[in-house]
Amino acid sequence: MHFVNASGSVLVAPYGGVDRRFSTAPYCVGVPRPGQDPLVLDFATSVVAEGKVLVASQGGKKLPGDALISLDGKMSADPHVLYGEYTATGPRQAGKGTGAIRAFGDHKGSGLAFICELLGGSLTGMKATGLGGEAGDRFRGNGMLSFYVDPAVVDPEGLFPEDVARYVAYFKSAKPAAPGTEVLAPGDPENRTRKQRLAEGIPLPDDTWAAIVAAAREVGVDERRIQQAGAA
Repeated sequence: MHFVNASGSVLVAPYGGVDRRFSTAPYCVGVPRPGQDPLVLDFATSVVAEGKVLVASQGGKKLPGDALISLDGKMSADPHVLYGEYTATGPRQAGKGTGAIRAFGDHKGSGLAFICELLGGSLTGMKATGLGGEAGDRFRGNGMLSFYVDPAVVDPEGLFPEDVARYVAYFKSAKPAAPGTEVLAPGDPENRTRKQRLAEGIPLPDDTWAAIVAAAREVGVDERRIQQAGAA
């Protein structure tokens, strides 16, 4: 179990506020399973991670309409709220815009982000996001407070794996809210995407590929190699 902060990366507004005060403050729990992929719950405590905003700004998947908040308190899905002005293939700098990413889950997500900052930042000596003095407006590193539990110590009879398997099956047997869908356990989408990407490659939005090509030309990569990569 991990409580994490990204010291200096001040991007997220707390519940009830519009000023940036948190990092995306990830929280993660992993549960190993014999002979199977582990169950992994791993998320930013913001509505979206900053990387999702970056992808949206480059022509990828759009953001939810309430992912960002501007200084006037209005919800937004426009990456310019976070990045300010940018060109299609140019760099983005999070925080150059005047707005923020929102904490997820109203007061509950904001509260979890608050605890991640204190435990992952203050307690580890990395300092909570925004309290790094002159470095407070720049990313300095991740602080992480971790707890490890050995099931063999707390469960000497070995009941845990069997109970996990039973509960996962019970959990996934819930009737889906929409026809043709299924209830997914933590880690299911990521495991499926990983297998698909390994088999089929990683799709890129046009703007992302254009930025890669522009960077390659800037550092002198041979044009034939660029064209070969594009054709592939």
